[in-house]
Amino acid sequence: MWKADMNLSEVAGVVERYLASKSSYPQEWNDFIDTPQKDWIVDAYRKCCYELDPLINHDGKPSPGVVAALKGIAMALRESEESG
Repeated sequence: MWKADMNLSEVAGVVERYLASKSSYPQEWNDFIDTPQKDWIVDAYRKCCYELDPLINHDGKPSPGVVAALKGIAMALRESEESG
C-alpha cells in the first residue's frame, strides 16, 4: 500500500521520476495519484497530478503541455519545501 503521509520533497521526487521515466516501480505514479494524503497541501498537489492523469498518453510519453504542467508542479513543490 502506498503511504498517505508524504512530504513535499517525496511528492516532488515522484513527479520528477515520472517525468524522467525512472519511477521506482511500474505502478508508482498510479499508486501516488490514487492515494489521498493526510497533509492538505500535499494532497492538493496530488489532486493536481490526478487531474492531469487523463491527459497523459499512457504509452509513457506525456504531451508537452502535461510535461510543462508537471514540471511546474515539481518546481512549486521544491520552492515550497525550501521556504517551508
